[in-house]
Amino acid sequence: MTGLALGLDAGGSGTKWTLFGGGQPLTRGVTLPLTAALLGTGAGAAALAALAGALPAHPEVVHAGLPGLSAGTPAAESAREVLARALDLPTARVSVEGDLDLAYRAHLAPGAGILLYAGTGSIAYHVARDGSVIRAGGRGYRLGDEGGGFSLGRAALRWVTDALDAGAVPPSPLADEVAGVTGGLDWDTLRAFAYGTPGAAALAALAPAVGRAADRGDGVADALLDEAARSLADLAGRVRARVGPLPITATGGALRVSPRFPAALARHLPGVTVTWRDHAEVAARFAATR
Repeated sequence: MTGLALGLDAGGSGTKWTLFGGGQPLTRGVTLPLTAALLGTGAGAAALAALAGALPAHPEVVHAGLPGLSAGTPAAESAREVLARALDLPTARVSVEGDLDLAYRAHLAPGAGILLYAGTGSIAYHVARDGSVIRAGGRGYRLGDEGGGFSLGRAALRWVTDALDAGAVPPSPLADEVAGVTGGLDWDTLRAFAYGTPGAAALAALAPAVGRAADRGDGVADALLDEAARSLADLAGRVRARVGPLPITATGGALRVSPRFPAALARHLPGVTVTWRDHAEVAARFAATR
């Protein structure tokens, strides 16, 4: 194949990729987590090697959205160089931007609204017509990310460990779902799960367990989704207070864990539009135009 464009939507839970050619997406996949902070580390090298090995054909041009990155900065230039080496391309054929800039472009024109994103982390994001950015949240799992997948997983583990402190974890759908992911509900197992993988990925992997438990009628899980929705609505409100009553579009993998999560968000944030688009495909289409 020739004339292929590769789009990357990288993140703390995985890196989505799409190969685009002949005016349409040809194939796609998901590989290891990748962020700007991981570039230059062993985990970043492993993620890039996995990505290169997963591609069925060699792209001619690449565009990537990376968490923790701003286009036009020295860090962005360094990221371009690292990606170019990993994918055996000239640096000029690689472009990068922040994952939120890519997501905003996928859903909204500059100045048109507020993007509320709930993936591993969470953020409310507005790009003005002049390109300036107004945001709330997005500070990473050590400082915030309330309402995202990491915070849902952390809340579930806190519920389990609080129950352990009280003597035992009560039988429930949430207990069953957490145990199915962690391998058990004893402290040694939970500790190894929570601290065995650096970063936010391990706890974020528990978010779908919360969603499945809520779908099974678990009241605790449902309350965790409601609290996460309240946190997301608060983020959106902070940005709206600064930019005015613009429409809000919500997206991100965390909102997919259960239909109860978008429903809760709509209760706390009336008028929100919840939608999903393939950001990796958007990146690939952008690369193809170059």
